[in-house]
Amino acid sequence: MKAVFLDRDGTINVGVPVYERVDSVKKLELLPYALEGLKKLASLDYGVFLVTNQAGIAEGLITEQEFDAINEALLAMIAKSGITIIKTYHCPHGENSTCECRKPKPKMLLDAAKEYSIDLAASWMVGDRPGDVQTGINAGTKTILVQSGAVKDTSETATYTAPNLLDAIIYIAEHS
Repeated sequence: MKAVFLDRDGTINVGVPVYERVDSVKKLELLPYALEGLKKLASLDYGVFLVTNQAGIAEGLITEQEFDAINEALLAMIAKSGITIIKTYHCPHGENSTCECRKPKPKMLLDAAKEYSIDLAASWMVGDRPGDVQTGINAGTKTILVQSGAVKDTSETATYTAPNLLDAIIYIAEHS
């Protein structure tokens, strides 16, 4: 299987700077073009996974159960696009953690690859931060930096830089 790994906050839904942490369902707001991008992605031959750092759990801002509720609400919000998210992987550790799962370490992608027989070289990591790009590079995927998040970062190492998720998925469709 080939896959698209999507970051969550700043890629699909609003994150920083509007919200320091998405710590409640009330703070879920889809970014412009996210549903359109997910609809396009649903028509492609990729398994789709969410991979997200969630330092708010380590900081005590949300519990694992609250994270699960937020994740379920997001999945319900994006379901109208026709997308099926196979699994959500998350790192519950803080920003200064030495854990093995926090992006840009590739553990979440490697775990998915092992669990679902994913061809990482034929897969994509899409996110709004250079750390997301580095995660994909570390796992051996192609990468897209979307500029829909907190900072309009650039990346010399990303395969492609897109203004939003729709543009990113169009690029994937054209380069599959």
